Amino acid sequence: MATTIKPILLALVLCDTIIREQGTNKLSLIGTFNSLSSANFPCVHGTFWVYIAITEGRGRHTSKLRITSLTSGDVVFELPGEIEFAGPTSVGELVFQLNGIRFDTPGLFAVEFWSGDHLLSSRKINVQKIDPPKA
Repeated sequence: MATTIKPILLALVLCDTIIREQGTNKLSLIGTFNSLSSANFPCVHGTFWVYIAITEGRGRHTSKLRITSLTSGDVVFELPGEIEFAGPTSVGELVFQLNGIRFDTPGLFAVEFWSGDHLLSSRKINVQKIDPPKA
């Protein structure tokens, strides 16, 4: 029986923006965070980025980036895809720009990265209700 080797997730980072330097191809993660705030719900968050570094994969794997409510279990967002590994020692960097993600309620959510049927890692994000500024 063949053994499937599960890739290893090295990083899952949420940030305001990601810049790729021309020439070196290096990434700069700007404004890392673990919470979002809104005065009103439901709310639609404009834009944020997810950075993922992954290794130890072999061949092609289906994948998905998913945001799930830890209160209700509802899936808020899901983006399916595929990853192809150059070899088991290579490190792949994936960059996702998420636009217009809707949160119906405040609460705790998980940003998850899956390879096939395996949840490789998740990152909690606290979506908070704040009082609007007083005029």
